[in-house]
Amino acid sequence: MSGRIRKTVRPPVVAGLTWTLIVIDHRRLQGAAWAEFHAARKQLEKASRDLHRHETADIPAYEAWLHRTFPVLLTALRTVEAELEPKAAKVREVQERAAIFGGSHKRLWKDLKARNAQPVETAHDGADSPEGDADPDGWPGGKSADRFDRVTGPAPTVVARDIYRRLVQHLHPDRGGVWTAARQQLWHEVQSAWAAADADWLARLEVEWETANEVLGPTSPVSRLRQAITELHAARRDTERKLRGYRRAPAWRFTKNEKKRPALQERVERILRHDLEYLRKQLNYLNATIAAWEEDWTQPSTRPRRRR
Repeated sequence: MSGRIRKTVRPPVVAGLTWTLIVIDHRRLQGAAWAEFHAARKQLEKASRDLHRHETADIPAYEAWLHRTFPVLLTALRTVEAELEPKAAKVREVQERAAIFGGSHKRLWKDLKARNAQPVETAHDGADSPEGDADPDGWPGGKSADRFDRVTGPAPTVVARDIYRRLVQHLHPDRGGVWTAARQQLWHEVQSAWAAADADWLARLEVEWETANEVLGPTSPVSRLRQAITELHAARRDTERKLRGYRRAPAWRFTKNEKKRPALQERVERILRHDLEYLRKQLNYLNATIAAWEEDWTQPSTRPRRRR
């Protein structure tokens, strides 16, 4: 342990006990922790620059170019997807019910259609809603809402829960400050990371918030600096994991590789046509499956019988 420990006072013995006052000089520990924190933050900033450039520059530019270059293919994809998704959900429900409860697919399909044909009851609005009223500034459930236990998906770790609590306290409107678009975007990212129970993602968001607001400094407690160093390493892991996924995407370095645009156009067109063909095959399969289930079993089948 580097740091000076000095015995300063030794009071007289009282009732058989001896008390010793010890003063610990934390300046060397703080200096070492701050230097390590600064180096870790530099590594994170380098990775974060690539991440933010891709998310704020490359992806929007790529999406705009994609819609300008392939409007017909994208429209066809959206049309097929809009028809495919509800049919796939219904077919999957029938197949799951048949696997769990047994029974004929035709009968289960008929029952599903009958249920869907029934009128849907409208939900009560107003104070009966369990979610409460939305805050006009975008704070879900009002300014006093606590969402620590509202997680769907994987269970959060203790580290994720602690970071989430601190971020919610920082971002709460009662803490003051203007509810800006950047602050609202950070709130939505925090909720996404919390729903995914991703401690590394939450750590990155907290480090970015603290860096932007200059929360930590050379005189911060050693324990908080050590905790921040751990969070910086977690944040770098999260950033590098996201970058590994982005590097495989067509939009990677889109704004910096204009010379490679013709080759990218050919590659993207092949991907879009492949996806469209695949979705159409899926849709044809679903249509054939539904048609077989809707076939009236009381009528003689028109299919040729197999010879025994």
